[in-house]
Amino acid sequence: MKPRVTKLGHVGLTVRDIDRTIDFYSKYLGMRLTEKFEYEEVRLGHGVAVQAGAFIRCDTTHHELSIFKMRKDILPDDAPGAPRYGYGLHHVAFELGSPEDLKGLYTQMRDDGVEIVNCRKGGPGNQPRFYARDPDGNLLEFYWGIDQVGWDGASRPYDPIEEIDILSFDFEAYVETREINAAEARKTIRSGING
Repeated sequence: MKPRVTKLGHVGLTVRDIDRTIDFYSKYLGMRLTEKFEYEEVRLGHGVAVQAGAFIRCDTTHHELSIFKMRKDILPDDAPGAPRYGYGLHHVAFELGSPEDLKGLYTQMRDDGVEIVNCRKGGPGNQPRFYARDPDGNLLEFYWGIDQVGWDGASRPYDPIEEIDILSFDFEAYVETREINAAEARKTIRSGING
């Protein structure tokens, strides 16, 4: 049997200020600091390039996000921030538990002056979502209601990607329409099996 991963484990970010980044992810996402680590003079593993690390979590897993401060001889404080476009990390996505949580986080971030990039629905996964940037310019996605892949391993058709006003978006109508579309897709699959 071919080995396969069971889930995405964690994402690592290089940042300018570890404490500022911990505060951001704690304040807006409710993530919790597990521990901070100083590599001091250790020049093994991450310590070859990393001066310090912080490990934060959503649940009981030790960490879902690793935050690293690079050694000044590797990456000085005045190095450019996260690129808007280019190779490397594109974005980190976080699922919220309800539409109210999604709208509440959006409002809090917007009111605090966090850069909101846009709000969208449709496309692969078909989830209502918004994008914002963390203190180092990393692109973050916050979503609710991502589609689940069915027993046949196929994703269902999705709406075209379009911008939305997340605060006035009708989540109930969205869910109702999505369920009607799913029921129609199931009928098509069943008629193909029975036909």
